[in-house]
Amino acid sequence: MRNPFIIFFVLVSCSVMGQVTNKKLLTEADYHLWSTMEMQAVSAKGNWVSYHLAYESGMDTLFVRNKEATKTYSFAKGYDGKFAKDAFFSCMLPDNVLSVLNLKTGVVRQLKEITQYAFSADGTTLVTLTETQQLTMERLDGIGTETIASVTRFYLNPTTTGMVYAIAKEKASLHYCPFDGNREHFQKLESDGEATFENIVWQRKGQSFAFVKSYKDTLDIRNGKNLYVYRLAGNKLFGFDANSVPSIAKGSRIEAPLWTRFMISDDGQRVFFYLTEPSATNPEKPLVQIWNGNDAWPYPQAQRTGRFDKASKCAVWWPDSGRFLRITSTELPKMMLSGDQHYAVTYNPMGDKPQFTQDFTADFYITNLSSGEKTKFLADQLCDIAEITPSYGGKYVAYFKNKQWWVYDIARKKHFNVSIGIRESLADEAKDKSGQKPACGIVGWTKDDTDIILYDEYDLWSVSLADLKAKRLSRGREQGISFRLVYPLGEVKLTMNFDGFTFRELDLSNKLYLQAFGKDTKQSGFYEWNGTEKPIVFKDKSITQFGFTTGSDTYYYAEQDFDAPPAIMAIGKLKNVAKIVVQSNPQHFTYHWGTSQLISYTNSKNQHLQGALYYPANYNPSKKYPMVVYIYERLSQEVHRYVNPTLHNNIGINTSNLTAHGYLVLHPDISYTMDDVGISATDCVVSATKAVIAMGIVQPDKIGLTGHSFGGYEVNFIATQTDIFATIVSGAGSSDLVNTYLSIGWNTGKVETWRFEDHQYRMPLPLFSNMEGFLRNSPVMQAQNITTPMLIWTGEEDRQVDYHQTIEFYNALRRLGKKTIMLVYPNNGHILTESDSREDFTHRYESWLATYLKDASPPEWIAKGMR
Repeated sequence: MRNPFIIFFVLVSCSVMGQVTNKKLLTEADYHLWSTMEMQAVSAKGNWVSYHLAYESGMDTLFVRNKEATKTYSFAKGYDGKFAKDAFFSCMLPDNVLSVLNLKTGVVRQLKEITQYAFSADGTTLVTLTETQQLTMERLDGIGTETIASVTRFYLNPTTTGMVYAIAKEKASLHYCPFDGNREHFQKLESDGEATFENIVWQRKGQSFAFVKSYKDTLDIRNGKNLYVYRLAGNKLFGFDANSVPSIAKGSRIEAPLWTRFMISDDGQRVFFYLTEPSATNPEKPLVQIWNGNDAWPYPQAQRTGRFDKASKCAVWWPDSGRFLRITSTELPKMMLSGDQHYAVTYNPMGDKPQFTQDFTADFYITNLSSGEKTKFLADQLCDIAEITPSYGGKYVAYFKNKQWWVYDIARKKHFNVSIGIRESLADEAKDKSGQKPACGIVGWTKDDTDIILYDEYDLWSVSLADLKAKRLSRGREQGISFRLVYPLGEVKLTMNFDGFTFRELDLSNKLYLQAFGKDTKQSGFYEWNGTEKPIVFKDKSITQFGFTTGSDTYYYAEQDFDAPPAIMAIGKLKNVAKIVVQSNPQHFTYHWGTSQLISYTNSKNQHLQGALYYPANYNPSKKYPMVVYIYERLSQEVHRYVNPTLHNNIGINTSNLTAHGYLVLHPDISYTMDDVGISATDCVVSATKAVIAMGIVQPDKIGLTGHSFGGYEVNFIATQTDIFATIVSGAGSSDLVNTYLSIGWNTGKVETWRFEDHQYRMPLPLFSNMEGFLRNSPVMQAQNITTPMLIWTGEEDRQVDYHQTIEFYNALRRLGKKTIMLVYPNNGHILTESDSREDFTHRYESWLATYLKDASPPEWIAKGMR
C-alpha cells in the first residue's frame, strides 16, 4: 500500500486471544496466511518500534507501532526504515519512492526518484538525493531547505552530524557540510576539471576521510593509482601517488576503499589500503594439475582460497611524511591491526605442513609499523579469528591455547596466562566433537586495556591485566543459567579488523545487559547487570531480539512458544508488567495447534538427556498417535520455538505441519562417544523413543525416523541397527565413512578429514589407525541389516555432502533388494533452494509418512517404487 494507515488491532484483543472456542483444523490452503516477524528499530525515547513481516507471497510489509499499541502505520514492501528521534520515520518503497511519516501528526509525504536518504543525528535534518542528482537538506521543523544540483553521492560521517558530498560538473568538486542549519558552514574542499571524486570512506572518529579520483580519460596513468586523505582540522589534503613509489610495480593498482579493506588510524596518522599487483590479473590455466603429497592444502583448496601470490597486499601510508610500507606478503598474507593501529599481526593460514583440522595452525608475527621490525611472537596457533584477537586499546594480543586464555604484551614482548585465577574451564566443554575444545569466548576489554572480560560456560569474568586477579561478574552457574552480553538492535559485539575481529571496549561502571538461557530448563530472557544481574524477563518461552535506547524508559523484546507465534513485548525499565505491542500471525489463534513439552530420558550408559516432544493439534489424551522422530545432535533447546506451517521447507520436515496432521514429533538430544558416533546416535535415539512409548501416548508400530545432513548419516546408520521404526527418511547424508574421509569437500576444496578428526564425526584417530571404527560406523557396510522401508533424497548440486554418497547408499540398498526410493533434485544443493522442489518434496515426504505411519493408500509413485 502506497499510503500508510492506522490499524487498531482488534483481532489480537482478548476476544481472540482468550475466548475463541470454535477453532479450525489447519490445512495446506491456510499456510499462505503466515508471516515471519523481525523487530528492526526502536525510536530514541522508546515510544515507537518498527518491525517487518515477510510473507512467502513476497508481499512483505514494514510497520511502525507505538508502545501503547494504539497506532500502527504500514508500508507495503518498505525497507531501510529509520527513525528521526521520536518525531519522524522514513523508509524506501519500490520504484525509488521515499515515504516520510510525521509520527506526531500522522501525516505522510512521498518523495519520488530518491536514490539515497538519511537523517541527521539530532533528527532535525532530512537529506535526500534524487535520480536527477539533486541533493536536498530539509529542516524537519520547517525552518528551511537547501538544494544542490549535480551531486553524485553523499557520505555521512560516523556520528551522522555531517557529511561529504561530491558534485560532478565540467569541474568536479568535493564539499563538507555539518548538520547545524548554517549554510555558511558549507565548505568546498577540493575541485578538479579532469576527474570525479569517488569511494569516500570516513575515519572511525569522523576527523578525516579518504577518497580516490576517477579520471575522465580512461587511459590516464593516474587511474587506480591515487589515494587522498582530507583532515578537517586544519583543512589539510594529502595525496598518495602509486606511480611515484619505485617499489610498487607499474601494473599495480590501488583497490577502491572498502570498509573491510581500508582504514584511517584513529589518530589520523596512518592509512591502510590494498594494492593489486599485475600477476593477479593473469590466472593460470595449467596443462596439468600437480597434487603434491606434502602440500599444506590439497590442490583444489589452494586454488580456491590459497593463491596468496595472487592476493592483494595490504600497505600503510603516512600522509605527513609520505612514508610507505607493505604489511602483508605472499608468505604472510593475512593481517589484523592492534587496537591503536601502531602494530600489525600477520600470519599464513596455510602453514607449512599438511593440515587436516577445521581451522589450521600457523605462526603469528607482529610488525612495529614505525620501525618496520617484524617478530614471530606465537607458534603453532589455531587460526580461529575468535580465539586470537588484538585488544581494543592496543596493548595486547589475546589468544586461546590449551584451554587457557593468554595475552601477549606487545611493548614488553611477554606472554601471560590471564585465566590462571579462574578455576572454571574457559573451554566449551559441552561441545562434544572431536578436536580441540573451543573457547567460551571473549566479552570485551575495559578502558586502556585495564581488564579483559571472559566467558566460562555460565558466567562473565573480569581479569586485571596488572596483577592477573580474576573476579566473577555474574552468578549463573549456581542457577544453571548461561549469561552472554547482549547489545540493543543494530549494534554489534565486535568489529571487523581486516582478516580478524576486535572485541568492544566496556565500562563496568555502567549498566550492561545480558542474554540468559537456562541450560536444563530451556527458559530464556534478558537481565540487566550493574554489579549484579537482575532479571528483566526470564520465563519458559523463547525470548529473543532486545530493543532499547539509553534515553528510553522501555525495553522491547520478542517472545514466542511452539504454540504462541512471536510477539513484540514492551516492559518499563521500572519493571512494569510486560504487555503485547505487536502480535504476529493473529490468525494462529483460530486454529487447533500442537503444544510442546521438555522430556527427560537416559541412554544405556545412564546419561541424563533431554528432548523436545510436540503434541498433535487438538490432542486427545485418550488416543495413541503415530510419531515422527527428527534428529540432529541436540535439539531440545528449540522446545519453545514457533514454526510457521509451510510447503517451502528446505529439508522437508516442518513440525507444525506434522502436528497439524496428527503426529507426535520428537526431537531427542544425542550424547556421543568418540569413535562410535553412529552407535551413540542409535543408543540415544532408541532410548528416547522408548521413553515416549512408555508414556502410553504413541502407537509403537507407527513411528518414523528422519534426518538431514549429519542427521541423514545418523538415520542411515540407525536403519542398520534397529527395527523399532516403521519407516526412515534420510536427506543428503553420508553413508560410507571411508569414502567421505578420503574425499574433497568441493564447496571449500578442503580434504574431509577435518570432519572426522576435528568435528562432527568424532573420530580423533586417522582412518589408518582406526579402520575398524570407520567400518563399524559406516551405514553402507551394514546395509544388509536394514529391514525398514527408506526414502532417501539429495540435491544433484550438493557440494556440502557429495550427492554420490546418497547414490552409493541407494545402490547398496537396490542391490540387496531392500525397499527404498531415492529422490534426486536437479539444480538444488545441500538443501532445497528451488521453490517448486521444496513444495514437491514436502508433499512427497508427508505422503510417505502417511503411507507408513497412517496406513494411507500410497500414491502411485510410492506404490510403483515399493512393489
